[in-house]
Amino acid sequence: MSASSGMKRLPRPAVGLWPLARRLVWQEGRHGILRGFVLALALAVACVLCVSLVADRLQQALGLGSREFLAADLVLQSSRVVPDSQLKSLPAGLVMSQTVSFSSMLFVGDSMQLASIKAVGDGYPFYGNLQLHPQGKVKPGEIWLSARLMALLQAKVGATVELGNIQLRVAGELHQEPDENFSPFLLAPRALMHIQDVAPAQVILPGSRIQYRYLFKGEQAVIAEAVTRLKPSLLVEQRLLQPGTDTQLSGGPLQRSERFFRLASLIGLLLGALAMQIAMNHFTRRQADNMALLKTLGASRRQLWVWMLSLLGLLTGVAFVLGGGLGYLLHLGFLQLLGSLLPPEMPPPSWVPFALGLLVSLFITLLLSFVPFWRLLATPPQRVLRQDVQGQVPGWLALPLIFSGTLLLGWLFTSDARLSLGLLLGMVALLLIQGGLAYGLLLVLPRARRGTGLALALAHLRRERWQSLTQLAAIALALLLIGVLWASRSAILSGFDSRLGADLPNRFVLNIAQADKPGVEQWLQQQGIAHSDLYPVIRGRLTEIAGEPVAQEEGDAGRAGVNRELSMTWLQQAPLHNELVAGSWWRAGELGQVSVEQGVAERLGIQLGDMLQFNIEGREISARVSSLRKVNWEEMQPNFFMIFSPDLLQDYPASWLASLRVPAGDQQLEVELVRRYPALTLIDTDSIMQRLQGVLEQISRALGLMFSLVALAAVLVLFTQVQAGISRRWQELVLMRTLGAGQRLLQRTLRWELLATGLLAGVSAALGTELVMLTLQQLWSELAWQPHYLLWWGLPLLGAALVMLAAQGPMRRLLGSVLASRLRQGG
Repeated sequence: MSASSGMKRLPRPAVGLWPLARRLVWQEGRHGILRGFVLALALAVACVLCVSLVADRLQQALGLGSREFLAADLVLQSSRVVPDSQLKSLPAGLVMSQTVSFSSMLFVGDSMQLASIKAVGDGYPFYGNLQLHPQGKVKPGEIWLSARLMALLQAKVGATVELGNIQLRVAGELHQEPDENFSPFLLAPRALMHIQDVAPAQVILPGSRIQYRYLFKGEQAVIAEAVTRLKPSLLVEQRLLQPGTDTQLSGGPLQRSERFFRLASLIGLLLGALAMQIAMNHFTRRQADNMALLKTLGASRRQLWVWMLSLLGLLTGVAFVLGGGLGYLLHLGFLQLLGSLLPPEMPPPSWVPFALGLLVSLFITLLLSFVPFWRLLATPPQRVLRQDVQGQVPGWLALPLIFSGTLLLGWLFTSDARLSLGLLLGMVALLLIQGGLAYGLLLVLPRARRGTGLALALAHLRRERWQSLTQLAAIALALLLIGVLWASRSAILSGFDSRLGADLPNRFVLNIAQADKPGVEQWLQQQGIAHSDLYPVIRGRLTEIAGEPVAQEEGDAGRAGVNRELSMTWLQQAPLHNELVAGSWWRAGELGQVSVEQGVAERLGIQLGDMLQFNIEGREISARVSSLRKVNWEEMQPNFFMIFSPDLLQDYPASWLASLRVPAGDQQLEVELVRRYPALTLIDTDSIMQRLQGVLEQISRALGLMFSLVALAAVLVLFTQVQAGISRRWQELVLMRTLGAGQRLLQRTLRWELLATGLLAGVSAALGTELVMLTLQQLWSELAWQPHYLLWWGLPLLGAALVMLAAQGPMRRLLGSVLASRLRQGG
């Protein structure tokens, strides 16, 4: 009876320990290590929610009425005119329209500008809104110019525009096309004209980059029948587009940007998880005494689980609210920074990203807390009397659980298991390497004078090897990410500045007809304009490598390919600006040879001696790889992935290409050249590079926002690690105080230890950043690596400052606690 009444006096699980959980969250949130846990989880949620919101709204924009983004029920896209036999095989009941997209020069008086032109047929668009001002129809003899193109040409409505051999009247301003690609690299301004004016203009030549689109409208059954008939007859350069397929972002820059944002967000998530793990392990170690006390007071296992789950629920709730608000604000910042690169109308977000953020926060909290809380729950009551008594649950059990859980999370977030595994292993490797480097620097430091604060600090760091290694590794990794962020941005922007200022060719002349080639060469010579050789150009697709079929689009079955048409040429002699790195150039009489650019050969696994097959003008040709070339793409010279021996391509119709250097201010020369030969296209690479730099800076600011979030997560790892390390020093400092060490000596010891930790981690991070940047620039950039001297003193100083700042509050409380403990012992 007494036992029963005793059980009734125990507090109810859902109520009795709930106030304790609330008080613990409040106390630890204000001064303790759980503040780092909450902030780290909030940052992780913000990373996930920010990218998910942007992706969700973008996908909604592309998914809302996906017919409108195609302007049709079905589109047949091709780089060449579709044969009549294919079109005649289509079922009755289809309505067809056609568009042709190409680039060409436009003239208004003495002003000229390269434009991306779309010629459309009657009926375009079947769906969606073609926004013109004033609103009207596209008619033969008229052209519509975008606002940017009007400004560049200084044209007004009613003005006459010259295109090749014809003149067109400016009918108004082009605002938006329903099937316009939202590409940040669509650098030439846009124009719209009628398809009947394309042939008289005579601006399309063999080798030109052209996109033909055949738009179909019809009943669902008729469209399905058309798809069934077209699919078996699709040529290598053709592609079917249907509503609901990823037409705008497939393989495009925005999709790659989204992948990069997701990758950066995953790094932030992993860093947040690292800070959470540090905080949770330290918290559970500190709470072991309280757990033992609660057990001696009669708390049941169920009550203790309720207490711990209540604590986790409060922490997760607070972190989700903070992270959700921050993530929403950040996604608005992303949309603002990427505004001109996104669809003009973005729908409001759905509930999916918020649900994903909540699930991620719950998953990562349980993943990181399960083993530490299990160990805490296993604390025996005897710990109240003996501090050395520990539970029986080993700490290493958390490692496989955390590794598999974070790998699963990365796979769900990036849809790429190999990338997630590589990223996770890479972060573990970086932690070990950075910690090892910093600890190695510690070992080679000279010994300080015995009895000083510096000597005691260095002795402690050398003695506590594992603790010092883990602390230095976490701090160095945080500083490394900050260093890589700064160095990457500097390298990208300085690379563009150096290219804009270099004395390199600043114009490309494309689409030179065979009949015009002698005249163009003679005119350039008469005007004294420096230029490259003229190269024949023909377009084709790589279809097989060593007998294996090559995928023609991302996601298609087959061996990895280029996924687009290539501009190719043929030469008897190797170009002087290319370096032969393997094999040999063909001699006179050697037939069926091809030379491949080194980078594309490495990416596609092409070896010397491999047989490559190409589809050119609907015909298949084969060539043996006789050499590999190194190409410097930064030199602005005509360069090609594939150069053939003359016997293979010289009988195909081709256009010609050259690069030249036009002196600044001689625009009249360009106007005269294009007026003499209206079929050619003159590309001003200076203006394109400046435009590209503007786009790059726009994307760079958005990436900077994401990287700032990642850097903040890295700094939080640093703060959490420093605070956890400081709090572990209590017992050692009490012993030093008992043996007669004064308070000033303790302060100097701690400060020297913190200063040494920050400086060593900073030097290690600077070395790691230089190695990372050297590797990245060798893999992905032609720019020569240059040392970043600022890193070598900036990162150590930043590391020392952040470590000292992070330790100020915990250090004051720790020294106060040590002094109070000594006074109690003295009493």
